[in-house]
Amino acid sequence: MKSLFLSVICVVLLTACGLPSSSTATTTPTELPIPTQTLLPTSTDTQSPSPTLAGLKYCVVPALLNLRSGPGTQYSVVTVEAQGICALATARNKDSSWVYLATSKYTGWAYVKYLSGTGDISSLPVFTQLTPTP
Repeated sequence: MKSLFLSVICVVLLTACGLPSSSTATTTPTELPIPTQTLLPTSTDTQSPSPTLAGLKYCVVPALLNLRSGPGTQYSVVTVEAQGICALATARNKDSSWVYLATSKYTGWAYVKYLSGTGDISSLPVFTQLTPTP
């Protein structure tokens, strides 16, 4: 009796192990895609880099400083910069009392006596196309 029982267990185990049977559906293996190398475009741009803006570095001395739309208090305030903010002075007015500054966000005119920096302001070009006074 034990041998009959063991024989039945063996048949069940062999059947469960994946031996082919007549009721099992056949499957067709699918081909897996072969990975290919992805080529990245190379730059063909032959342009030279844009020139940097020349100027003198100046920093704000008072707690707050108005940057204006023109060289004088009669011009409107573009923005107010805080003490310690540094900018590039790129131009000046005729008597060198005001300089045109370019900060990281704004451009405008600042009164020279409220700035500290190095370099000769008179070496900057004179800005001749001033905006009309408001």
